Amino acid sequence: MLSFIVIPSAAQSRLAIPSYEDPGSAQWDEWRALGSSSVGIMIVNLDNGDDTAYYPDVDQGIRNTRKKGIFVVGYIYTQYGHRDPARVRKEVDAVFQNYQVDGIFFDEVPTDCAANSEDGSTYRYYQDLADHVRSTQVGGRIVILNPGTQPSDDCWMSIANILVTSESNGLQDYIDNYQPEAWFRRYPADRFWHIVYAVPSAADLNQVIALSLKRGAGWVYVTDRKGGNPYDIPPSYWSLEGSQIAQQGVQAPYANFRPGSSDSSGNPLPSRISFRWTAVNGSQWQIFLDTDGNPNTGYRGSGSGLAIGADFVIEASSDGSAHLLRYTGSGSDWQWQEIPAHASITFLDAGVNLIELDKSALGTTRALNYQIRSLDTGGTPLFTSVPVPFSLDGTAYVFDIENH
Repeated sequence: MLSFIVIPSAAQSRLAIPSYEDPGSAQWDEWRALGSSSVGIMIVNLDNGDDTAYYPDVDQGIRNTRKKGIFVVGYIYTQYGHRDPARVRKEVDAVFQNYQVDGIFFDEVPTDCAANSEDGSTYRYYQDLADHVRSTQVGGRIVILNPGTQPSDDCWMSIANILVTSESNGLQDYIDNYQPEAWFRRYPADRFWHIVYAVPSAADLNQVIALSLKRGAGWVYVTDRKGGNPYDIPPSYWSLEGSQIAQQGVQAPYANFRPGSSDSSGNPLPSRISFRWTAVNGSQWQIFLDTDGNPNTGYRGSGSGLAIGADFVIEASSDGSAHLLRYTGSGSDWQWQEIPAHASITFLDAGVNLIELDKSALGTTRALNYQIRSLDTGGTPLFTSVPVPFSLDGTAYVFDIENH
C-alpha cells in the first residue's frame, strides 16, 4: 500500500563531544562517565590528527569508551578543502591502523560545496575523502563534516552522516545568528549537530538544549569553556547537562498514513494513521493532535509544555489500551470526549511503540501537528516532545517550529 512518511523534528538529543583531550586522560574519562544514555559520540584528537603514532593508553581509552556504547571518531582538519588530500588520506589511514574507531570528523569544511579546492570542486574533494573512509577502512562508517554554520543547500548531506550546522560563541550568538534553512526539515534530527561554547550558567544551558531541540538538532554539546580551546575539559555543569539529555523521554517519532483499500476478499479497509516512536521512559503516553493548524484553539494547558493547540488527544498505556478523545474544554481545562476510532497500541520491540487509529475519526483534516508525551504510572508527565508536522495526503506541509 502507498504510504506517506514525514521526517521528524528532534524529539530527543544526545551529546556529541568535541573531546580534544587524549582518550584515557582524566578529562576524557569524565566526559565518558555519563555513559551512552547521554553520550553518543566522542572525538579523539591527537595533535589535530597530525600525530599518527600509536599509543597503547589511547588505544585502551578508546576501547573502554566503545564498550560503553559510545562511538569514537578521529579528528582531521582539511583547511576548507585546500589541504593536500593525499596527506588527509594518510592521516585517515593512520587513525584506522592504530585504533578501532567508528569514523572520521573532518574539520574546517567550507559552507559552500561548489567552491574550488585542491582536488577540483570542494564537493568532489570531500566526496573522495568520505569514499576513502567508507570503502578502505575496517569499521569506518561515520563521516562528520563541520562547516560550523548553515549551508544554503543540502549538498553536503549526500556525503555526511552528520553535519555540524552551528558552532556558536555563547547563547546570544546562537539565538541571533543561527539562520535555519528550509531544507533542514527534509532530514531527521540525527543528521545535525549543534555546538555552543561560552555558555556560563545552568539556566543558559537549559535554553540552548531547548532551542537546539526546536531547531531539529539530534546532537548537541554545550560548555561554559571559552578561549582558544573550549573543548579541553568538561563544562562545570557536566553532570546536569548529561541528566538533562538522559531525562528526555521520546525519540524518533514517525507518522504514517495508509489510504483506504480492500483486502484479498474485497472487503473494504479503512484509511488508518499510525504513530511510532521509541519510548525511552514512561508507562503511559499521550499524543496531542492539532488538526486545524491553529495553536490558539484546542487544549493549551498552562505549563503543559505544548506548543500546539490540541484538538484531539490519543491516550495509551503499557497495559495495551488506547483511546482517541476530542477536546471539549475552553483552552486550559482538561475536558475531553471519547471518539470511536478503533485505536490500538502495539509494542513492536523493546521500547518501540506503535499507535494506530481510523483517519475518519479526525474528520476532513489533511495535515496536523503532533506532540508525544510520556508519563509515569501515576500520570505525572516525564517528557513532552517538540511539535512534529504530518501530512495525510502526501503534500508538503511545514510547521514553523522555531516560532511556536
